[in-house]
Amino acid sequence: MPLDEFDRKIVQSLQIDARMPVAQVAERTALSATPVSRRIKRLEDDGVIVGYQPILDARKLGFELDAYVLINLDAHSDDNISRFEQAIQDNSYVIACHAVTGDMDYLVHVIARDVEHLSQITLKSLLRIPGVRDVKSIIVLETIKEMRAMPLD
Repeated sequence: MPLDEFDRKIVQSLQIDARMPVAQVAERTALSATPVSRRIKRLEDDGVIVGYQPILDARKLGFELDAYVLINLDAHSDDNISRFEQAIQDNSYVIACHAVTGDMDYLVHVIARDVEHLSQITLKSLLRIPGVRDVKSIIVLETIKEMRAMPLD
């Protein structure tokens, strides 16, 4: 769905602070509060805005380690894929999982307390999912850029 100039300004404001009062969003968009409220409701109804959630600091919650785990399955049967995807859904330390192209089948984003905890997650959980053949871990040393806001150009 194409966004007009006002929709883009509204979404940009909400990406900065989703709790921003409608009056403040209206001020930033040069519209009054009523049309801004209607536009926000339409953006939500149309699925452009899919929800609101706090952004948590993983380190303050004790998760010092950020890692990516590359996973290959031994077969690509429907049962194998379903079992794998359900196990990933059930693992609270997996914060994202993507089916990917290339040498590996999945790219799994994992948070852990430390290297020992990552080892436990990898060896006792991910590697033991039926149908998993290969697992390779990449530990993040430093995050150069991390954005959750979408470009609206």
